Amino acid sequence: MTLAPGQRLGPYEILAFVAAGGMGEVYRARDTRLGRSVAVKVVGPALANHAEARRRFEHEARLAAQLDHPRIGAVYDVGRYGEADYFVMEFIEANSLARRLAAGPLPMRELIGVAIEIASALAYAHARGVLHRDLQPGNILLTTTGVKVVDFGLGTLRQGDRPSERLAALETAPPAEPEAHVVTGTPGFVPPERLQGLPADHRADIFAFGAVLYEMASGRRAFDGASPADVNAAILTADPPPLPDTAAGMEDVEWIVRRCLRKRPDDRWQSMADIEAVLRHVAGVHLRSRAHAVGRPRRPRSALGVAAIAAVVLGVAALLSFRAFGDGAARASLVALTIPAPPGLGFTPTEGSVQSPQFAVSPDGRSIAFVASGSDGVPQIWIRPIDSTDVRPVPGTARATYPFWSPSNRSIGFFADGDVKRVDLDGGPPRVIASAPNGRGGAWSAGDVILFAADAADVIRRVTASGEVVAQTAFSKADTSHRWPQFLPDGRHFVYFARSADDRASVIRLASLDTGEDRVVVRSGVGAVNAGGYLLYVEDDALLAAQLDVGRARVIGDPVPIVDHVATSSNFYGAFSAAAQGGVIAYATKASAGELLWVGRDGRRLATVARGAFVDFRLSPDQRSLAVAAVEPRSGRADLRLLDLVRGTDVRLTTSPATDASPVFSPDGSRLVFRSNRERIHDLYLRPAGEGEDRIWLKSDAAKAPTDWTRDSGLIVYHAKDERTHHDIWAAPVDHPDQAQPLVRTDFDDVQGQVSPSGRWLAYVSNQSSQFEVYVQPLHGPGRRWQISSGGGSDPKWRADEREIFYIARDGRLMAVDLGARGEMEPGTPHALFPLHDVAVVAPFPSAFDVQPDGQRFLVREPIEVLQTLPLTVLVNWSPLVRPRAFSAR
Repeated sequence: MTLAPGQRLGPYEILAFVAAGGMGEVYRARDTRLGRSVAVKVVGPALANHAEARRRFEHEARLAAQLDHPRIGAVYDVGRYGEADYFVMEFIEANSLARRLAAGPLPMRELIGVAIEIASALAYAHARGVLHRDLQPGNILLTTTGVKVVDFGLGTLRQGDRPSERLAALETAPPAEPEAHVVTGTPGFVPPERLQGLPADHRADIFAFGAVLYEMASGRRAFDGASPADVNAAILTADPPPLPDTAAGMEDVEWIVRRCLRKRPDDRWQSMADIEAVLRHVAGVHLRSRAHAVGRPRRPRSALGVAAIAAVVLGVAALLSFRAFGDGAARASLVALTIPAPPGLGFTPTEGSVQSPQFAVSPDGRSIAFVASGSDGVPQIWIRPIDSTDVRPVPGTARATYPFWSPSNRSIGFFADGDVKRVDLDGGPPRVIASAPNGRGGAWSAGDVILFAADAADVIRRVTASGEVVAQTAFSKADTSHRWPQFLPDGRHFVYFARSADDRASVIRLASLDTGEDRVVVRSGVGAVNAGGYLLYVEDDALLAAQLDVGRARVIGDPVPIVDHVATSSNFYGAFSAAAQGGVIAYATKASAGELLWVGRDGRRLATVARGAFVDFRLSPDQRSLAVAAVEPRSGRADLRLLDLVRGTDVRLTTSPATDASPVFSPDGSRLVFRSNRERIHDLYLRPAGEGEDRIWLKSDAAKAPTDWTRDSGLIVYHAKDERTHHDIWAAPVDHPDQAQPLVRTDFDDVQGQVSPSGRWLAYVSNQSSQFEVYVQPLHGPGRRWQISSGGGSDPKWRADEREIFYIARDGRLMAVDLGARGEMEPGTPHALFPLHDVAVVAPFPSAFDVQPDGQRFLVREPIEVLQTLPLTVLVNWSPLVRPRAFSAR
């Protein structure tokens, strides 16, 4: 189908023809609604007679439209005009990698940079269930700001082809069969399993990436021949010639390529995230100076010089040995192993699917203390020796968070029940050290000094191990909180995270117990970890190690990358890593993306709405839109997005460097109220549910989270943290936030207020009975209060006719309670509907589900990989100065 300038496909006016290929024709066009240039790819008329292919086309295009990554060409829309199916993409002014490679191979610096950006794009897409299936230099664009990988939008169409029959044709050859829409892939980049007609998964993209990387390094195809049949035969039976060893690091590129191009998928790299991490390591070793103050000479490097990093990223138990060059010293073997959650237990996260396990390595490096929950959902501390699979619980640590060890390895500090406590492992009950309503990290020195952050907006407090208050840090003008203290080896200096009102200005500070001197060491968005005189901190999603000069309060030399994609908290500003003095490091990697699902009352999965990492979400009053707080993959921060559930579009509403979450619609669906820590700890903001600006609605020193917006009275309901009374539930008129009044104010945590549709009742959650339970009471004035849940409950939601209320039980099951006739309150016995798998009842208490007005369908958050089962990775005998150069796997 050929389109002429001026012709329209719906709202898109064709401006010029751009290119043609087997996947269709591409045109530059103008979106007449928004006035922007777009690229329109017309697939052709063949989909008209193939219903299944059409379904796959639309499904893949919608998946691709959810990809929001700086290295992926954005997909805006999908549509049909006459007999032509098309999808609309970002228009990118750029040359393709194929055109660049026509001039020869890339120099090493450019090669590694381009490869990292391609790997980053594929890793992001794979984590969201989107495969490319036709990665080749023509689908990689080189812009002035970096790589753009395009044409994800047709990936699923290739699942229906018959490879052995179709791959003999070039991509540009017009197929003669009725199924002309089937895209077969570009010869030379198609993996053996597809040529053999076998099932293919994300590792097919890894094979294609290896072929692209080979061509970038050599300037020639990895698999070539006089005909497509010759190319296919080479893929099945031959290996490409060695790469030219013309630059430092080429041996490592060769090693990466060879593993990508293995014939069997199980023999290849198993994820693009692994490849990205190894490429970044290669870049760090070869493309920037690695001089350290100790003056250690540079050592020669072999083709397997990145094997240790690969083992770390893969998280597979491996014993790696190396020989040291330059000083002749014998070095201990580096061991990389994983610690999964013990059977029957799950590592306890701190806020839904965007957080990771809480753990600490003992000072002697022999054990790990971690927080885990059993079937009862109650977290407690468990201890596991690193060299054993045995685990044991620590009595008296129910509801524990953030454990930290004593220097003797015989006691553990932790936070629970509003206090910081200590428990001796030799026996005896835990002892309260000090009040800590919402602890944010602790540290224990050899001099029996304990440092801790008592709350989210607190300074670092200093007490003795017996609880005697000594001193505390002081806020600088820019600080909004101090947290995550870590003692240095001398026991007199410590580092801590100082959060700024502008997250981009947050830093790691170094302070002295003796002098009170306090100086900035490095900028970082999350807390740091002490590793025997080295500082472990996170930058751009990577865990780095840097030698620390205590006297000058600065790091020496370039930081050493340990691993990419380390888990961090978008709300608590912590990096999930730990270390001991003897070269032991433990860390958690980021959890896989989750998905939002429609689920029936019987627990049947009805439809997938979106994939990604979501903090919380809320349906619009008309059920046509969904506001979500989605964690951006690179920054780890949550932004608001608006999903149109009818048209399938996805619009990003906020782009602040802070956490924007907990969206709540106005009764008419035109506005949203949400929480953000842009200036302080979670103020409340208003914005249109579409185009428009954010504006602050309620600003105070207390952390706040909105939970409801009433229909008739126009009240915004929220809970706020109070130093004396913990969390309280408040409401204020939308036009007069200064007239806020408390709805529930006790000496306990009262949260998650939900007003009934009639405006008569308030459902909420309180822990006044030692655990969280759901209650209902009149919204205004005195009256009886009913306990709705039994045995623990949270996150209440009303059915529209007020005859039923739903909540989440302590064990994670979604519960329903009959309330009697409308206008009455006669609660029945709770009964279970189905289990949820992504629930954590912790501040700021985000919601984990929503419900349609008739109570027949529920929108729930389901992890693709259950977070609590993700393993910890442990490195033993790791040293940042002795960089392993040659490895042999055993």
